[in-house]
Amino acid sequence: EQQYIDTLSPPLFLLLTILLSHVIELGFQTRIDTPKEGLGRYLTNSEENLLILRSVLFSIYPLVFAVGMLKRTGTALDTISLRAPFFSQCYVGAVFALLMSIATILFRSGMETMQWASLGLLLLTIIWYISIQTEWFAQHLTVGRRRAAGIATLTFVKASVINSALASLVLV
Repeated sequence: EQQYIDTLSPPLFLLLTILLSHVIELGFQTRIDTPKEGLGRYLTNSEENLLILRSVLFSIYPLVFAVGMLKRTGTALDTISLRAPFFSQCYVGAVFALLMSIATILFRSGMETMQWASLGLLLLTIIWYISIQTEWFAQHLTVGRRRAAGIATLTFVKASVINSALASLVLV
């Protein structure tokens, strides 16, 4: 309960970082294509709804990593046990969200050099994120780096599949 009392709430930090990336997107004027009908249209037709959607999508990563760690330690999953790992994941998740958002902004610029730069940034971001997660799992699960890297990669893939599936359901 006393953790994070003298700092910005980690979920709020994640949300503010997503807001920052949205402001950057507005500055570059590279809006996403919005669906013409259905839930996707509703969720992307206002800045507020789009920010909520992005917050949910980027929160999937900290949540999946936190749940994965708890399951691997045999800890019962509840709001109390989930709080600490989720909060710690929100900080690294915020940097991940910002870098991924910048990569997609660069890709949507339409300039070939920026698109190549975005792919490089995307790849480096994923490598960095999995590396950070590898260290996190190695420390918390007391396993070797190779095993931790496998767990981190598998967890990243799970989170990405969930994220993509949810985004596809909403935006198609």
